[in-house]
Amino acid sequence: MIYEGVDVFGIIASASNIRTGGNPEYKAEDFLAAYPQFGGGTVPEVVIRAWVNMAQASIHKTRYHDAWELCMGLYIAHWLTLYLQTAGGADDPVQKKISAGLAKGLQSSKSAGDISVSYDFGSINEDFVGWGTYKLTTYGQQFLTLARMYAIGGMVVW
Repeated sequence: MIYEGVDVFGIIASASNIRTGGNPEYKAEDFLAAYPQFGGGTVPEVVIRAWVNMAQASIHKTRYHDAWELCMGLYIAHWLTLYLQTAGGADDPVQKKISAGLAKGLQSSKSAGDISVSYDFGSINEDFVGWGTYKLTTYGQQFLTLARMYAIGGMVVW
């Protein structure tokens, strides 16, 4: 479409926030070096490799620059935490690893006798509206925070 000598589609493509280009190599070993809690048979290798491949296709270095490896790890850790929720039983020792990665709300009350703690997840749900499962793990929340920071070009502190 040409509008008075201007290629509008070229302008739209140039202004797009869709990044192109390839990523450096990132392997399951790179992920496990940063997140060893998912190794040692906790998660099957085929599952780890599948999420590494998905991250390679979804998380682009041209967007995240120096934070790319961190974002790759957070993305993969998020999905592996959700995987482990469906893979382990209530008495499985893996449950400790799972609970470490699950979202934590703001502590709203506590008791001492017979120990009782309550959390408010309202602020998390409001802040990450529309982000689906990413708000369900601390890894997903960290990834979303970085994604939002990079998407708005440094306009984080106001």
